[in-house]
Amino acid sequence: MRHTSREPRPRRRLPRLLRFPIRILSSALIISLALFFLPYLTRLAGRLWPDPARTQKVSEILSHELKESARLETMTVDDEGVLTATVQAALIGEVQRVTITYDYHASVGVDLNKVSITADGGVLTLVLPPFEILSDSLTPVTVDRDDFWYPLTESRRAMLLSEERAARAQAVLSEVESSDEIWHRTVATLEGLIRSWIGADTWLITVDIQREALPDAAPEKSAGLRTGDLL
Repeated sequence: MRHTSREPRPRRRLPRLLRFPIRILSSALIISLALFFLPYLTRLAGRLWPDPARTQKVSEILSHELKESARLETMTVDDEGVLTATVQAALIGEVQRVTITYDYHASVGVDLNKVSITADGGVLTLVLPPFEILSDSLTPVTVDRDDFWYPLTESRRAMLLSEERAARAQAVLSEVESSDEIWHRTVATLEGLIRSWIGADTWLITVDIQREALPDAAPEKSAGLRTGDLL
């Protein structure tokens, strides 16, 4: 019987020239991963070992800052529109036609005074109220009228503009409420404000931002041609 022996193969070692940059890259990777997971680990620690006193303190700070900020603008609307309204008279037919072109401007957002805050262990839950028109304006640009038989009065003109402004505001709110993009943008903006208000305390506290449930929406009223009857 023959016995053969093999010499163990020598381990391949990296050249010394490559060892230093690899160590640097490994250290940088470890540090990056640690920084990335640190907020999650600290929030997990905050949930496992909550500090009610800290949570209450942060809740009070947030309540104060929200009241001081008063409002959070989500988007602005700058648009042009055309309003057409007519008046019909019995036996005669149309006795007035008004066409008004206008500029509409609106600021849409959230009233931060209406935000509710609840604390549960290391979690703060903020419930945002529905979006609302923070401010808006409707400015007539041109007014064309065919009103020989029934002249347009200033009160009717003001009423038409007021109704159009309300209709445009409702249409804008309906669009905003149905937009996930605007909601996510609002949450991101508010999260940035919260970090600036409470700083490092966010590491041990989870802030959950939710939206208030909306009641069943009423059917929208269409704006455009409006017809009145003159008896």
